[in-house]
Amino acid sequence: MYKFFSLLFVFTIQLGYTQKLNDKDFLIYQDFVRFYMSSNHDSAFVYVDKIKVSDNYSHLAFAHAAEAYLHQLKNADTLKSTTSFDKAYFYFNNIKNRKGIKSLKIDILNYQGLTYSKQGKLNLAIEKYLEAKQIALEINDNVQFVKITGNIALIYGKVGNYVLAINSAKECENFINSNESLFTNDKLNLKKANTYINLGYFYESFFYQNKSRLNLLDSSEYYYNRALIYSKDLVNIKIKCQINLSNIYILKRNPKKAENLYLSTLILAKENNLESYISVNYNLGDLYYNQSNYDKALIHFKKVDSLCQLYDLNRMDHIDCMFSMAKIYNFYNDINNSEKYLSLYNSSLKKNISTLLKQQTDINSKLASEIVKKEILELQEEINLKRYVKYLYVLIVIIVVLILLFFLYKIRKEKKSANERIIKLIEEFKNKLEIKKSSIDGNEEVILNNSLSIDEEKENEIIDKLKKLEDLKYFLNADFNLQKVAKKIKTNTTYLSYVVNKRIGKSFSEYSNELKINYVIDELIHNVTYRKYSTQAIAESVGFKNAVSFSKSFNKRTGVTPAQFIKKISEID
Repeated sequence: MYKFFSLLFVFTIQLGYTQKLNDKDFLIYQDFVRFYMSSNHDSAFVYVDKIKVSDNYSHLAFAHAAEAYLHQLKNADTLKSTTSFDKAYFYFNNIKNRKGIKSLKIDILNYQGLTYSKQGKLNLAIEKYLEAKQIALEINDNVQFVKITGNIALIYGKVGNYVLAINSAKECENFINSNESLFTNDKLNLKKANTYINLGYFYESFFYQNKSRLNLLDSSEYYYNRALIYSKDLVNIKIKCQINLSNIYILKRNPKKAENLYLSTLILAKENNLESYISVNYNLGDLYYNQSNYDKALIHFKKVDSLCQLYDLNRMDHIDCMFSMAKIYNFYNDINNSEKYLSLYNSSLKKNISTLLKQQTDINSKLASEIVKKEILELQEEINLKRYVKYLYVLIVIIVVLILLFFLYKIRKEKKSANERIIKLIEEFKNKLEIKKSSIDGNEEVILNNSLSIDEEKENEIIDKLKKLEDLKYFLNADFNLQKVAKKIKTNTTYLSYVVNKRIGKSFSEYSNELKINYVIDELIHNVTYRKYSTQAIAESVGFKNAVSFSKSFNKRTGVTPAQFIKKISEID
């Protein structure tokens, strides 16, 4: 009872600060949340936050349910996920207008099923999915029905019943193909990409149970390629699909094709997804290792090792990677590193044995294999024989250390210089209002050499209207351009361009970009949550079409990248 009244008090206080969000905007933001859910978690969080300003309990119930799944999806934060679901059900149970309540219940149940599935609680996940499927049948909601059926297929796949999984996924495929008009292009691409990548995975997994049936690999390859067609704008799905397709090429004994696809995926994953970037590096390292190309293998294994240590990640491919590195270093007669990684491999196995035994991977057979045990013993004996040779490398080590110290000193010096630039920028920005006011008042007018003449009263009117648009933050819209703004303030583009150049001293595009970048800087300085968003999400929040153009404008304005600025701000705080 105490918990209930505490929640009620918090929500009551929260609602005091909320504002109206009309149903039209809610539906738009809802679509964005669903679209970005599987491709860009930070952008999905942005639109969840936009919905959470509403005072409509239906809106808030959806927002907190989606937020709960995002917490589990992005950070595996079960505590935050549970808290968000508590809020979702609080709002849901207190909705007065029950119209559309069943459709909302399907959304909440679906997000709970997805969250339980991520947590490995498959029995709880299937319960939520079946309840949601029954409601979808009752209200004849075909779109929700096919979504839930697809999620049930994933559960069948996780428990190894690939026949049922394939049948359910094909049921979704047939429905989507027969009812394309029910979906927007973005939603249609997302649903087809997810359905086809699931089918590819089911056939690939089915092959591991029936390795004599090579036709299963052909089916898997076919569906992965189909998924690629529809995932051009869905980066995370595209990355996952390309990794899986590369694995199929290896199984079909086409290592060159697999290598080329891994390499292209490596570039994409580096820019978008850390976990996938690690996986691709491990797969490339393993591919090169099996080809005895140890130099290349070591490059990618080192990358896996450094990233897993940097982000404190506990991954099975990292454990395998350390054993492979131990064997490679032994081949190169590098006894120190060989012994180091063999020791790390053995200790990691002991720490993670309970986790490894629960996974349906080849690691189970490796742990029980006498061949691998024998290989470990032989490797240890060889290391012992070579350990005395390591003193020959002492001089080389000393030289390397000196070189490293030199570079560390150089890097530290450069970092100090960059920090000084950022601190100056923050001080400059704190005085931006005074600078801006002096510019608009005409103290820094740019005298234009043209024949156009507008009376001062007209100029002041245009400037006043621009100031009102700035106060309303109209510049955050993607369509904040010369034509749209001229129409908005009821003047023509020639007059508007002239006045901005004369009174502000900039072209309209420069003026627009400065407003957007200044807004971002202000948010980054004062809003801790805003700093956690990805560059793409920040770019979209101020109306830039992509992260590249935003970063270019930000760097032009500040002299540093958004990431450098955020890092320094966080250190100062």
